[in-house]
Amino acid sequence: MADRKMKTIKAAYLQARHWQIFIVFAGIIILSHVITLPLVVASTLNDANSTTLGLAFGAVMAVGTASLVGWFASIGTFTNTLIKAPLRPKTGFFRFALIYPILYMFVAGPFFLGRNPSMIGVILPLHFFAVFCLFYDLHFASKNFVLARTGKRVTFYDYAGPFFLMWFFPIGVWSVQPKINQLYAERSRLVPGASEGGGDPPEAHVS
Repeated sequence: MADRKMKTIKAAYLQARHWQIFIVFAGIIILSHVITLPLVVASTLNDANSTTLGLAFGAVMAVGTASLVGWFASIGTFTNTLIKAPLRPKTGFFRFALIYPILYMFVAGPFFLGRNPSMIGVILPLHFFAVFCLFYDLHFASKNFVLARTGKRVTFYDYAGPFFLMWFFPIGVWSVQPKINQLYAERSRLVPGASEGGGDPPEAHVS
């Protein structure tokens, strides 16, 4: 059941139009600021509830991170299935790097709003690793995106454009998402039932 839900979510990302993805991202960014600002103010006025407020703050940040990571995950895992086996990157660390930043945001919430300087030494390494994971997600998704479209080995120079477009996602989604829609539509024609969440083929190269 959980696996089917994940496939449905991935299909929703892959079929969504660029303006729909943009509205989701923009809406979550605006809503997160509307929610988190009062939490930050409240934490400065009420030390007793700093942990509770911090967890609430972390939960909001985790939801925002999950929406972006979900886009990277959908692009990365889908395009990976379109790449010929000799060129196909392994997905092991990518899957971990998708989950860690979301968990980190939730757990680190109380530290963001806390006033204990001694915890900086603990949270900084975790924070930098979360940033590293997000950049790895960007790298994996953009590289697989170009590999799936070209069918040949690539260097960073070849996928730097998609990398930076996905990094600045409110702008990049207008360029990247239509190409993802095209790849997904082509795959769906080659594999009947794929758009209904029936899973990815073991290898379905699209040039």
